[in-house]
Amino acid sequence: MKFKHILFYLIFLIPFFSCTDMNIPPKNIIGDDDIFGSEAGVMSQLARMYSTLPMEDFKYNMTASGLFHKDGVIYSHLSCLTGEAIGRDTRQNLTESVSYWDGAYQWIRDVNTFIETLPKYAENHSAENVQHWLGEAYFIRAYIYMSLVKRYGGVPLVKTVIDYPGSVSYEETMLYRDSEEDTWDFIAEDLDRAYEMLPDSNQKGRVDKSAAAALKSRAMLHAGCIAKYNNGNGGDASRNYNDPKTGKQIMGIPEARAKDYFKQAYDATLLVSSAYGLQESASSDWQAMVDNYASIFKTDTKETIFARYYDVDNAYHQFDNTATTKQTNLGGNDSDICPTLDFVEMFEFPYNVNGKFENRTAEGYKLFDSPLDVFENCEPRLAAIVILPMSQFKGRTIDIRRGIWKGESAATMAPLMNESENYSQDYAGKFGSDDRILMANGFSNNTTVDIGNGQTMLIMGESGITSGWDFGNISGFYQRKYLTDDINHSTTKSSTTWIEIRYAEVLLNRAEAAWELVSLGESAGSDGRNYLDVATECVNMIHRRAGATELASNLTDSVEDRDVIRKERRKELAFENKTYWDLKRWRIRHNEQNNIKYRTIAPFYSVVDGKYFIDIKYQESRGQGTAYIANYNVIDYYQAIPQNEINRNPNCEQNDGY
Repeated sequence: MKFKHILFYLIFLIPFFSCTDMNIPPKNIIGDDDIFGSEAGVMSQLARMYSTLPMEDFKYNMTASGLFHKDGVIYSHLSCLTGEAIGRDTRQNLTESVSYWDGAYQWIRDVNTFIETLPKYAENHSAENVQHWLGEAYFIRAYIYMSLVKRYGGVPLVKTVIDYPGSVSYEETMLYRDSEEDTWDFIAEDLDRAYEMLPDSNQKGRVDKSAAAALKSRAMLHAGCIAKYNNGNGGDASRNYNDPKTGKQIMGIPEARAKDYFKQAYDATLLVSSAYGLQESASSDWQAMVDNYASIFKTDTKETIFARYYDVDNAYHQFDNTATTKQTNLGGNDSDICPTLDFVEMFEFPYNVNGKFENRTAEGYKLFDSPLDVFENCEPRLAAIVILPMSQFKGRTIDIRRGIWKGESAATMAPLMNESENYSQDYAGKFGSDDRILMANGFSNNTTVDIGNGQTMLIMGESGITSGWDFGNISGFYQRKYLTDDINHSTTKSSTTWIEIRYAEVLLNRAEAAWELVSLGESAGSDGRNYLDVATECVNMIHRRAGATELASNLTDSVEDRDVIRKERRKELAFENKTYWDLKRWRIRHNEQNNIKYRTIAPFYSVVDGKYFIDIKYQESRGQGTAYIANYNVIDYYQAIPQNEINRNPNCEQNDGY
């Protein structure tokens, strides 16, 4: 049976297992012989462990019990908490409201059991298979511990099966927390073991040496940033705390470890096989480059290092149902991830001047035949990540409009409103019954208007922009990355592959680690290359594939050039749920999100001009006021350990501040 099919079968059976009365011994108990005595049994157990990996993928839900593997996820997306996008159903004050702690340790026990038991059945299998399977188990254990430490700091390190109530007393199960430093070091050790034991290549959905090396680079980069930036170095976020019971530093890492962690991150990227690489376009044609970038998230390419595969019939997700446009609504939800202008301004386009969209001249608004003209010849990567207003998707022109202007020429007109005002709240006081401006707050009053010359137009287009509690666009943009563009796709179920690790991230990890090492006094890596040369090369490789302008000169050790690398990471890995954790490990989210409302565009059609003008506005509150203002609290860099865990184990110290 193929690995993928085993995985789907086990996911289907899990609900039935959980309903079994645990007090009645099943007639057909599955024992170690059944699991470890045959290749099919081992593969089934591996598939089960892979299926529970805590990925922040399409089925991650920060407000649902267990967080991961949740069916029907259509609300509360991480990208709507980072400035990448805004969402009708994602309030800016959201945090993970439920815990993964208990679930993580259940799966750690399963992995430990696998690691301890498989060698006892070694004679049933080839030595090569046993080694590969153990390598996968070490990778999975490291991944689970990483999901814990990045949330809670240092956690109890359970490295072997706790034989309770056999040889271990209840009191002996009450473990103290290990330091955050020791936790990251243990993750590195497991990934080193995995790298040594895994094959050079593996089946789809399974890890190989390069996956272990790439994950180690991600983990060590995170640890290095905690050591450097959690101590207030370059910022004001200091969340260090020692367990009063043991003296161990369970929140934060000694700053002296930063250099070592960054070096481990850099060196790990060098271990990724040359069989992986960026998916390059065969042509420099603009549309070819757009299509090439989009293809990364639709099919398997040489860029994919580790991915989770879905199937409409067995294990599906609902990403298209949540993120698709109003015009391509699949019968359920839509428009729940709308990119912000702040995000779009990170990219190159003709009217982007020094990182800001210039929508006006000295006299009035700039006029366009179509809102899409604003982005003509933009960086191809932008058009592959974002559905721009009036661009094509699924064979349709995505009709995004805020309203119709029937007054004087917009070319000589003062701004309709201040940027800080928004149409849903301030329109009535500003315009009252003024019939020069026509807007709708929802599709129920999105009427057709005569614009002259025998032409008519829907006030807010077929997809919005809307401000009421309705489906439809709320920012002027849609996310395109990961959306299927198959015009025959007509179900709320989706099977798009989630790419957890890809080669572009490896390059960005290398560039960032290299800069950090230079900032700490280093100049060249174990490969003998100058760190800043390497960082520049990595960024330019990403730029070339993206169709962006390459760096004119080498990066330096300035903070401004560090931010060039960080910005490139935010662009390239957008909507892959990496930025959420990057902002936390850099310890900048509390500064970046300090009473912030994100900006949107509002295309208006001017009847007298026969053209469009683009207004700029903050996100409209949609009736929830301050819920859509971003204010991040420093305390949230570490999450609270669930109180029920503290109650069960008094030796487990709560994080400071809770």
